[in-house]
This record gives sequence, C-alpha cells and structure tokens, in this order.
Amino acid sequence: MTEREIRKYIDRLNKGIANESIFSRQINKNVEVAKVWPEQSIMRDDIVEDCVSYRFFFIKNELNEYIGAVLDMHNDLHWYIIPKSRKRGYLTTALKESILPYLFYEERDSLRITINYGAIGEKNYFNSKNVAINLGFKPINDIETEFELNREDFKWDLENLAEINSQINKERFEELRKRLVSTYRTLYKISDELLMAFDNDNELKEVANEVRKHLWKIENLENEHK
Repeated sequence: MTEREIRKYIDRLNKGIANESIFSRQINKNVEVAKVWPEQSIMRDDIVEDCVSYRFFFIKNELNEYIGAVLDMHNDLHWYIIPKSRKRGYLTTALKESILPYLFYEERDSLRITINYGAIGEKNYFNSKNVAINLGFKPINDIETEFELNREDFKWDLENLAEINSQINKERFEELRKRLVSTYRTLYKISDELLMAFDNDNELKEVANEVRKHLWKIENLENEHK
C-alpha cells in the first residue's frame, strides 16, 4: 500500500467522511485500532480484492487530529506520518505506549518492519531507521532494510493501553440489522434461482437460514451496550 493511499484514509478521518469504510476503537488516548475497507462494496466478481479489510492503527495529536498511521500486515509493519507532524515523537510514543504492546499481547513472538531506501528516499530512510532502532528493532540483513523486534526484547515500562469501545447509536444498529436482513433475502433468492435451474443450490439455502438465525445477536449487542 502506498503512502498516498494511507494519507487518503487519514484525510477521510479528519473530514469525518469515513463512517462507511473505517471502523475504529480507542486503545490509547492518541491511538485507535481500525478495520479499513479500501472501497465501498460494488457489484464485481473480484471477490478476493473486494472482500478484504486492512488493519490500521491511527495516531492523533494533542488537538485530536489524525496525523499518522501504522498498517499491520502481520509479517510486516508500514508506518506513515504526515510531513508537518514528523520528528515530533508522535510515532515513537504511539508505538511504545500502545501499538507494539497491543500486537505483542496477541501472542506474536516477533515483529518485523521493512524500510526501503529506494522507495522513500535517504532522509525518510534514516528517520524511519532511527525510530526502529529507538524502539529496539535490530537489522536482520546486511543492507539494513529489514528489522526485527523480539517480544522478550521489548521494553514494557512505557506501556499505556487504555481501550474504550466505540459507540453505535440506535439508528446505526437498525441500519446494520436491515443490512443483515437484506443479505439473508439475497442469499435466499439466489438459492431459489439455482434450485429452479439445476435442482441443486449446494446448500445455499441453509447458509441463508443461518444468517437469519443471527439477527437476534445484533439486537442483543444493542441491549447490552445501551
């Protein structure tokens, strides 16, 4: 994922237009973990591209403005801070206090980052390298483009996780319930067409009925969090 794409998500959050593509919850007063969908669902047959979300950590400054992000690719981390907010400690603080502890609590034994000199230029390479070394990452190849931090080497003394659930209002709960009902009806309709065409829907109707059975779970969540 390019820096331009990551900046696009940061701008969406700051403009308040990310409610249908970015779903987040606070893990620290200045950091949110989020599931990010690259685009709205559209009719297409490219199911692999269209049905995958990314996990990000978004970083905010003291004015509650989003100024950076860390993309968790599981086997690699990719971080980005908007130019005007660089070299002010936002990234290092967020990683030390919440992002790295959050990831290590998932029972990961190690974390890796790749810093590509040719892709980001000399200045950004050395800035990112300094951040990595400060955090305890160590180079694992001769040209120092790949770095690794083992769980047992991480310094936990600055951990400051403070997780808070995001809120969903009554209208949003109702919208989500309607979408699940629509999914059930769509599956049921596809099943009918396949049954009439081939006398076989490969058990798609059973899948539709399972979706229907789960409608009450959204209602339960709403009641639990009123």
